[in-house]
Amino acid sequence: MRILVAFLLVTALFSCGEKNKFILKGHIKGIKNDRVVLAAFDRSSRTVKGIDTVKVLDGHFTFKKPSLKVDAYMLQLLDSKLSLGAILENGEITLGADIKDAQHGYIQKLSLSGAKNQALVEKFYGLKDEILNQDKYSKYKELASKLRSAKDHDEYVEINEKIKQLAPNLENEVKTAQLDLIKNNIDQFFVVQVFPSLTSIANLEHIKELYTLLPESSKQHANVVEMMEDIKIKESIQPGKVAPGFTLKTPEGKDVSLSDLRGKYVLIDFWASWCKPCRASFPHMKELYKKYNKKGFEILGVTNDSNHKAWKKAIKDDEIPWLNVADEFPKNPAPARVISEYGMDYLPSTVLIDKEGVIIAKLLHGDELDKKLEELFGF
Repeated sequence: MRILVAFLLVTALFSCGEKNKFILKGHIKGIKNDRVVLAAFDRSSRTVKGIDTVKVLDGHFTFKKPSLKVDAYMLQLLDSKLSLGAILENGEITLGADIKDAQHGYIQKLSLSGAKNQALVEKFYGLKDEILNQDKYSKYKELASKLRSAKDHDEYVEINEKIKQLAPNLENEVKTAQLDLIKNNIDQFFVVQVFPSLTSIANLEHIKELYTLLPESSKQHANVVEMMEDIKIKESIQPGKVAPGFTLKTPEGKDVSLSDLRGKYVLIDFWASWCKPCRASFPHMKELYKKYNKKGFEILGVTNDSNHKAWKKAIKDDEIPWLNVADEFPKNPAPARVISEYGMDYLPSTVLIDKEGVIIAKLLHGDELDKKLEELFGF
């Protein structure tokens, strides 16, 4: 009996040891001989650091390590100058890819088996397609197919808007499914990977509730730490709070401070020359500016352009009559300073402040902005 128990213990230990090993077997079509680096992204220095390098023979390669911390990793083909990324973890993982799927030096598509967290991330972002494949949405399958094959972001947005109009409950159904997936897998690494996406599917209170459910190790991850810091900023940029002050330069190099505009109602408009919705809003904003400027209304455009030549050209081409200043990028490739201090996630974004610099409202566009200005000025 003792011999049997000893044998079972040894077998169990050996099995656990094998399970905790990291083995990645990869095959990349279109590659003959190359070298591939397994690398991790160091967020503190914003650099990629190599962990191991192996040879690629006839498209095949294998990484073996005693253990690997679950995280997002890069695989870099040195001679072919191609990269691909995935969440990797302990266990035996099989990876497949094809260089035909490479765009701008990055292989977009890959198949991965044995990597639970990567599968959960793909499921999270694929829930919309999954739900659209249900029978009740069968009449939207053609649009769903077009959405998946959209050639660029603008086309994706256009098709997505059509789907929203035809199926108004779809977005809420997708968000609910995504949140359920997170709750049911709250202890998995995939949650910290998608955590920055939560602002688009949940309100701030809901995000804070999810945060309390996270394991302590997840709370320490940079994605989560940065997200919770961003939430603190967002909570400070609410109606009734004083708008953070800043000083930025005009196209002519002159300093303009937000405090210079005290005594006026000010609409801070975060935009960029490459943002089509931003520039599409300008004709209507010009009407509002003409209507209210002499009554004490000012617009302060804050560009997110790092290319100041493109910014200045857009101001000239669009004949923008209001003040414009350029945001700063003190840490490249981190987001611009002022838009980060205001907790804005997308362009265009607006913040309306009163004569004393107190926030009245934010993210006002179109009819909502019209109504608020009519309310303030009485016409």
